[in-house]
Order: sequence, then structure tokens, then C-alpha cells
Amino acid sequence: MGIFKSVYKKRLLSCVTAVLFALISVSGFGCINAYASADTSEFTAGYSYPTQMRGLSASQLVSDMGAGWNLGNSLESENNETYWGNPRTTKAMIDTIAARGFKTLRIPVRWDDNYSDPSKYTISSSYMDRVETVVNYGLANGMYVIINVHHNDLQKMVSTDGSVQQRVKSELSAIWDQVGNRFKNYGDKLIFEINNEPRCGEDWGGNTAYYDCVNQYNEAGRAAIRATGGNNASRLILLPTYCASSDSPKLYGWKNLSNDNMIAVSIHAYQPFDFAYEGSGHSNWTDSDYNSLSSVFSQLNSVFISKGIPVVIGEFGAVNKNNTADREKFTQIYATMAKQYNIPCIWWDNNSTGTGSEKFGIFDRNSLSFTFGGIADALINVYKGTPNDNGGKYVSLFWGTASASNWGQAVTVSTTRCGGNFNPSDIKTGGHFYVEYSGTKDQVELIFQSLSGGNNWSKVSISESGSINGRYYAKFSYDNCVKAFGSNFSGQLDKIYVGATDKTITVYSLCYNYGKGSDSDNNGGSDKYVSLFWGSSTASPWGQAVSVMTKKNGGSFDPQNIILNGYFYVEYSGTKDQIEFILQSWSGGSSWGKVSMSESGTANGHYFAKYSYANCVAAFGSSDFLNKLDQIHAGAGNSTATVYSVCYCYR
Repeated sequence: MGIFKSVYKKRLLSCVTAVLFALISVSGFGCINAYASADTSEFTAGYSYPTQMRGLSASQLVSDMGAGWNLGNSLESENNETYWGNPRTTKAMIDTIAARGFKTLRIPVRWDDNYSDPSKYTISSSYMDRVETVVNYGLANGMYVIINVHHNDLQKMVSTDGSVQQRVKSELSAIWDQVGNRFKNYGDKLIFEINNEPRCGEDWGGNTAYYDCVNQYNEAGRAAIRATGGNNASRLILLPTYCASSDSPKLYGWKNLSNDNMIAVSIHAYQPFDFAYEGSGHSNWTDSDYNSLSSVFSQLNSVFISKGIPVVIGEFGAVNKNNTADREKFTQIYATMAKQYNIPCIWWDNNSTGTGSEKFGIFDRNSLSFTFGGIADALINVYKGTPNDNGGKYVSLFWGTASASNWGQAVTVSTTRCGGNFNPSDIKTGGHFYVEYSGTKDQVELIFQSLSGGNNWSKVSISESGSINGRYYAKFSYDNCVKAFGSNFSGQLDKIYVGATDKTITVYSLCYNYGKGSDSDNNGGSDKYVSLFWGSSTASPWGQAVSVMTKKNGGSFDPQNIILNGYFYVEYSGTKDQIEFILQSWSGGSSWGKVSMSESGTANGHYFAKYSYANCVAAFGSSDFLNKLDQIHAGAGNSTATVYSVCYCYR
């Protein structure tokens, strides 16, 4: 792959290129045809594309797709790529998207405005070249790339009329026959999506007959792709529900009309709709929104995931209502829920960054800069970390809504010893259980039960607690699990419960985090870190307990270490959340940037606060920490605080 990527970085003499790619083609890469002359400034004949098929199942492939971004309102616009006001797509755009951390690129494509012979649905060769060029922008960055049929007239031609159905099936078959043959040698990081939001005109509700019609259209496109052979025989194909909707009737109306197991369901879910899509809807993220969104994922799991059918959310997002913090929270929670079920999420970006209806843009394609980088990071970082934002591998034991009161149990999980899915031998040093809940803080219990010779009823003590996603959370360390139950989990642990004390609680998630360290680590045991301060320093209200110079001013901390998936961590005592973290500049940044907390809680008998990359950028007014950050302070709020550690944590 190193050679593959390097050829995008510089122009080679044609003779060298020909020899080089003749050699590469024997080891998993093929040659690309010549492109239209308009593309030669960025992408010329002789470049290679990946051809490897890794033998992954549909579920394995989908779970690897992670965070995605839509190249919206470009190749699917009317008449030509720039007709709806967006600039011509460049490789630099996609390079920037990939560099941010997005793993999947969805490219909506309109074909019917580009027929050289409409009577036969023949796609012009120059347009096919253009689509292939943009596809390769993504593949050159190691991304997954999705192409589809988007905004074609047939998208609104779901019908009970047999002649209409036959006309759509013929056109879909013709499109996918041509596209399939052009891309048949491409590797498995290229994915085909049969159709975008198929429906009858503007009927977004549909009925059983329409759902059946969509299934037939899906099958016509799928069969045409498979018939082209080559790598298309096992390429992942996305089949939408009616309207690509996540509504219950549409989910249950979806059918795979073949025995093909290299398929996934294509879903668009701008949920909760009033917050996410309606320009005039409410702008603040609420508990009701959380519950509504949770039910969407619970249903996707019930109808598809639990039956081994993977799901791809090809479009989601929240329009701008001057509510950036709430949009970031929405994005983090949405992605967290999706990741629990191995569902990739692809943000709909139409490059529109005003306020109100349809304003989904987070990346400016003209300046190649992120106008809402915090939203991008919220999505990307979830797929790099865990639901509690601490990194490491984890397994979900429960996700949904379950309540309990008066010492009752909200969640019951059987281990593999009792017919369940969780293997108790996975409980090892460095790991912890994580519970997210609402009710009264710290009034939640984790209980181990043995029916085979171990402790019958063991209550595990909380090792850390705090708030996140608008809820409380509690962690239960390996050491505390051993103290309560003993260490013979694989031989004796049969059931796990999450319950209430005498206070009512509602549990939203239970997972086991394998971790990378121990719970005594100052940053939660999951991330690498560099210490800026370690000791004990007290400040009175509004004073500074710790002040650290950066390397550019003779200090030891190098501000170039501040990266997208990192955060500052402060451990302190005093009054919870009455701690301030300040970034100071006398060389072009904010002269006194107070950073908002991204997470807070208790650890090691103290309070802690975390300050995310996005919050640091927002407070400092710049991401150019290397050249502008001069000093870092940890100080008191309106009450005395003692600081014990300040560190910067990496994932």
C-alpha cells in the first residue's frame, strides 16, 4: 500500500509509470483506464487501484467501515457536478477528509443526466471516467467508498403498475451492468448501493405493496451486479428499505429476495427528526431525544443485527440551528449507539453551512477546512474509542432502556456458562465494567452471581463515577470485581446484574472494557499520557494552582502533541466542577482561553476533569497550538481547589 499511495503524491515520467504499475499489478493492484482530459491535472492514466478481496463477511466488512462522510450535492446534482453550487471535487478535498480520520466516503451519483443514449440507458464514457476518478480519490486514501444511484428519475418510481416496475428494473439492470463491468476488478473497499431512498413520488409512508416493489428493484440491481462477475461476485451490496427509512413498517417490509449473504441494509436516519432535520424544530438535545434515538437502534438490532444482517447508516446528521454544542453531543451519542451494534454512520454533508433547513455542512470544500470540526471529531473519535471515551476494546452486554427500584434488577446478563454470549474468561487485569444510567448518582449496583460453587451474590464496589452523554456512569475495576467475587470468573461466574439500591434508576448501557492499563492510572487506565504536573498545589478562588510553559517558551510540554483524539486531564479536590483549565497565548491565539469540560467525575479519591481537543480549539480560537500556545494553567473556580495532576492523554 505504501507504493500505491506514493504514486498519488508526485507525477512520474510515463515510461517509469508504465514499468512500475506493470510490477504492481501482479501483487493485488490493477491499472486504471485513461480519464477525461479535465481530470489529468490530478489523476492520470497509469495510477493503480486496490484489487484485493480479503474474504471478510458482510458483517466484518461493515463493522470496519467506521465513521463516514457524504460528498453530497455534487455528482448527483442536476446537469453537471457543479450545477447545485458546489465546486468540482478534487483529490485535495478527499485527502483532507481522510486525514481528519473518516474511514468511509459515500459518493452519491446521478446517472440519467449523463446518458449518451437515453433509450438504452447508456452512460457516457466521459462521465463514467469522472466517477471512477472520484472513487479513486477515496481509495487512494485507504477509505471505503460507496457509489449508488442517486436522484435519478427512477428513484421516485416505486409503483404497483407492472409496466412501470419493468421499466425501472430494466434501467437499474442497465446501470449496474455498466458500473459493475467498469469496477469488476476493484477490491472489497468499493461498495455498491442499489438505489437512494426509493419511493412513490413524495409518498414517504408507503404501504406493503410499495415495500415489495422496492425489494424487487433491489433484487434486479443486485442480480445485475453479480452477473458481471470478477470481484463483483462477492462485493458488498447495500439494499435500501422503502425511502431508506428506519420506521418500523419499512424495516419489517424489507426482504432479501436471494440467498446472497454479502448484502447489508441501507438506512437513512435523521433522528430524532425534529432535532436533526427540521430547521424550525427544537435545538437543544433532551432526554426525550436520547430515548427516541435509543429506540431506533434497538429496533434496528431486533429486526436486522440480531439476525446476522448488517446495517449501514448511509445518511445522518443534524442541521445547524446555532447549537453547535448540542449537535456535537447528538453526534457523539448517535455514533456511540451505532457502534454498539457495529453500524457505521456516514454524515450527510451538502456543503451548506448557514442555519436552518438542509444546513448540514461541516466541511468547506472551497477552503478545505472544517467549519464544524468538533462535530467531525465527535463522530470520528467514537469509532476510535469506547462509549465512555476511554479507548480500548470493549464488548456490549446491554444497550437499551431498563429501569429498576427498591433493590430490584434492571439488567440481567447470562454468561456463556448459562447460555449467554459474554465469556467470563474475558474479565482480566486492566479491564472494567461500565454502566451508563440515570436516577441518583452512585445509586447503581453491579452484581455477580454463581450457581456453581462461587459466591451466590457479590456486589462490586464502584471504582470511578461521573457524568457523560447527559447521564451518570459508573466503572467497576477488575480489582474490585476480584474483591467481591474472587478471580475464578471462567469457572464460576454465571450471571451479571445491574440493579438499583433504594433509589429508582434507568440503565442505558452495560459493557465490558478490556482496557490497556489499570484503574490506578491517572488518566483512567486506557491511554498513553505525558505528565505536565504531579504533586499538590492549592489555589484560592479564581487563582492559578498550576502554570506550565510550553516548549516554545522554555517549558517541557510540546504543544504539537495536542492532536485530534487527545485530551487534557486534571485531577483535583475541592468542589466538583469548580476547576478551570486555561490556554494562554501572547503570540496570536486567545490571550486567556478558558476551556469547557468535556467530562468530569471521581477517581483515586479525587475529582477529575477532561478537556477535549474540540473544546480546546473552541476556547483558544485556533488549532495552531504549535505556534501560538505559550502557557497552560489549572486554577480554581469560585472555591478553593487543590490540583494533584495535569497530564495530556493520547489515544
